[in-house]
Amino acid sequence: MTSKKSTPIAVLRYTLGPHDGQEEIFAATVQCSVSWVKKASAGQRFVTPKTAHKVSMATGVSEEWLVSGDPKAPILERDNVTPYTWDSYARWRQETIAPVSSIDPRVVAAFASEITRSLFAAYEAGRVNTAINDLWKFSKAMKSRYGAPNELGISVQFTRDVGREMVELSNIELRNAT
Repeated sequence: MTSKKSTPIAVLRYTLGPHDGQEEIFAATVQCSVSWVKKASAGQRFVTPKTAHKVSMATGVSEEWLVSGDPKAPILERDNVTPYTWDSYARWRQETIAPVSSIDPRVVAAFASEITRSLFAAYEAGRVNTAINDLWKFSKAMKSRYGAPNELGISVQFTRDVGREMVELSNIELRNAT
């Protein structure tokens, strides 16, 4: 059995903690496949300079440290001097991710559509209760992490836009299925 911190990617994921270090979440953050994350974490894939740049830009970790392949070397920020911590990651994400001024109804509709599809798939597999429990835990984690306003303040038009987008996504799926 290999150490959970046997590669720079594994060390980085460990540093990001149990949420942001999860394979799926880390993969989405760095825009790589879950398969790549698994293989790079296990030492079955090397981190190329191109991938190191992508991971570095998403997390704020040193490209040189990633490419070195040495998990025992001190993990550093992009400046190759400052020690890298979860706080480094949080600060980097806050400073580099463009603030969202409004929520796009298409994004909400796509997300709601994916949740709906997953629930139906769970129902067909006889695991809908487990899926609903997972969704409930996710919802609670989101509330805990970001808080929840007393009132959503969503306009009627926004709600209509989300509904219209969901119908459009469903129509596209139906056309593609036939």
